[in-house]
Amino acid sequence: MAKKESLLSKVKAAVKKVTAKPQSKKATTKSKVTAKPQSKKATTKSKVTAKPISTLKQFKAYKSKTNEKYMSKSQIAHFIKILNDWKVELSSELSRTVNNMQADVTTYADPNDRASQESEMALELRNRDRERKLIKKINDTLKNIDEDEYGYCMGCGEEIGLKRLQARPTATLCIDCKTLQEIKEKQMAK
Repeated sequence: MAKKESLLSKVKAAVKKVTAKPQSKKATTKSKVTAKPQSKKATTKSKVTAKPISTLKQFKAYKSKTNEKYMSKSQIAHFIKILNDWKVELSSELSRTVNNMQADVTTYADPNDRASQESEMALELRNRDRERKLIKKINDTLKNIDEDEYGYCMGCGEEIGLKRLQARPTATLCIDCKTLQEIKEKQMAK
């Protein structure tokens, strides 16, 4: 009987705590409301200070003026700046990777650690190789600008379009020719 009374008193105490919680919830919700804006500000500050992976996606889009000729001097200057900035960024990433790989020459005794290190290095080298090829493509694009061929499709000779060039400044084909090329590549792969 004493056990039942102690259980009963525990249940009553628990009921009192449950009925008392709404008051504490209100107090905590007030503190949560004041705490959330502070945490949002803190997260936005960290986003601003964090280094972006690629600054190419953050360049300002070209705003064409009314009745502006396609590939005018201002448009060409805009794309030259984008391409040069992109090339400098990629080059600095390549040199940083080489410096890091030279500095991080640790050999692990454990085969699993060594395998992980080698796979990370292989992935890093593959990414840098892609960036090296992209730098070559940027240089080819800059040559096209010097030869006044930039902005026009290599397949059909039509204008590539400012929006496509904003999305991919090294584009050499208009969207229609590129789509046809991708379809042919898919058919050849089968």
